[in-house]
Amino acid sequence: MLYLKVKSIALHLNKERAKEFVDVCRAHAEASRADEGNISFEMKYVRLPGAVKVTFLELWRDRESLDKHTAAAKNREHIAKINEMRSFKETIERETDISNIEDIDAIVKRKK
Repeated sequence: MLYLKVKSIALHLNKERAKEFVDVCRAHAEASRADEGNISFEMKYVRLPGAVKVTFLELWRDRESLDKHTAAAKNREHIAKINEMRSFKETIERETDISNIEDIDAIVKRKK
């Protein structure tokens, strides 16, 4: 079963801190791509005056792969830094079982 996870974090940060936050999120995304069972791990961000919003779009081979990634990520320096920079703990997170979708390419562009 394929699992799609979408997670958004919005923070009020000055320009320098916003750049640092985006860089840490990029490092997390890059490390996560190497996790077993990852099909795609994309990060998008928007910077506004005094704020930044980062969204992770993750596609996993199955629920077990997603659970292993979640457990491993908790011990990564990137996550500790992300959590340290967050002024509040509220995030928008959604997971969806997409195993019954026939054309996965409609959701994720596969890198060739």
